[in-house]
Amino acid sequence: MKRILIVIMTALLITVFAACAKQETPSAQTESPQASQGAQIANPWKDAKDAAEVKEMTGLEMGSLPEGATDVTYSVLESQKLAQAVFTWKGDTYTLRMVKGSPEEDLSGMFVEFDETQELRFEDYPYTIRYNEGAEGVTEWHDELTDVEYSVTMQTGATKDKLSDVSVALIPAG
Repeated sequence: MKRILIVIMTALLITVFAACAKQETPSAQTESPQASQGAQIANPWKDAKDAAEVKEMTGLEMGSLPEGATDVTYSVLESQKLAQAVFTWKGDTYTLRMVKGSPEEDLSGMFVEFDETQELRFEDYPYTIRYNEGAEGVTEWHDELTDVEYSVTMQTGATKDKLSDVSVALIPAG
């Protein structure tokens, strides 16, 4: 009796495995490669070759990056006229973003809770730094003369001194 039950169970399992391994039908094989990969979200950022092209695309003057900045790449979020430069300075990677006006949404794109927040000032420019020591951080300010909002982020290695130094290097009064 046990042997008959084992034979029936084995036959049933073989049938199930065979059904699962069934080849695709010809109609499924003619499906376009794009459709079989699922939906892809287009990257809204468009690369720019330099600060001059950023200005053409957004009307924003990127100005000077900190002296000694390397590995600079520029991009633009055309739908929002938002400019971005990613660069390495003093061994750390920073992302500078700027947009005309005062956006209602967070310009930095960094949606984390920060342990530290400090309001600082460089000459006539107040700026705010928020960071998690040694991890992510952001500095932000608004240039009232040009009505441009700025944000500089670090994904790793953030400290008060690093965020303050990059702010002073980028704020127009610097």
